Amino acid sequence: MLRVEGLSVSYGDARVLEGISFQVKPGAMTCILGPNGAGKTTLLRSITGIIPSVVGKVWFLDQEIQGKKTHQIVELGMTMIPEGRRLWAPLSIQENLELGAYRISDQRIVKERLSWVYDLFPHLAERKGQLCGTLSGGEQQMVSIGRGLMASPKLMMMDEPSLGLAPLIVREVFEAIKKIVLAGTTVLLIEQNTKVALSAAQYGYVLERGAIVMEGEAAALQEDVHIKQAYLGL
Repeated sequence: MLRVEGLSVSYGDARVLEGISFQVKPGAMTCILGPNGAGKTTLLRSITGIIPSVVGKVWFLDQEIQGKKTHQIVELGMTMIPEGRRLWAPLSIQENLELGAYRISDQRIVKERLSWVYDLFPHLAERKGQLCGTLSGGEQQMVSIGRGLMASPKLMMMDEPSLGLAPLIVREVFEAIKKIVLAGTTVLLIEQNTKVALSAAQYGYVLERGAIVMEGEAAALQEDVHIKQAYLGL
């Protein structure tokens, strides 16, 4: 579904990503792991056209998307759940969700997507009129994921969905993400929480200092000595 080859990104004279190549298979969850500052968010921003790459190519659904505007990439069926949620705090849960469907003109489809989000996150259905600025961090993360789902994406990229959440809420959020994949949406997950990510994903890549240093089936990565020592504290 997504293929990246030889992607390099610089901020001024500083090279942040160097020769990144990976792929995301349809109907599965793929994770990219790595410490803070490894370049994970920069990678997503480059794929979505928010920042330009220096060299390299990106294909989405066999179409080269390098050089396209971000809104054009979204229209092809890709969406990103940003780190830090980025919600409109003065608006209600439902208003934030509806803004995620801004490009869908068929109101029947919008209602169906709302129903799907509320089934996935019953807490939101109970409070759909509440302002997002008054929600807990976990509830805001649910709204952010729900807003991304409203666009009916084929590929959903998530940047640190567990960041700042209590373990119980992390478990609830990841159970929802698994349901999203089972329902047919492919997920590319960026995470520092290695244990949770590898437990949920089917395949993983490890990004360190701007380069991919390891890849493999998620179950195999969980047993790798380097992963255990560097990321799982074992």
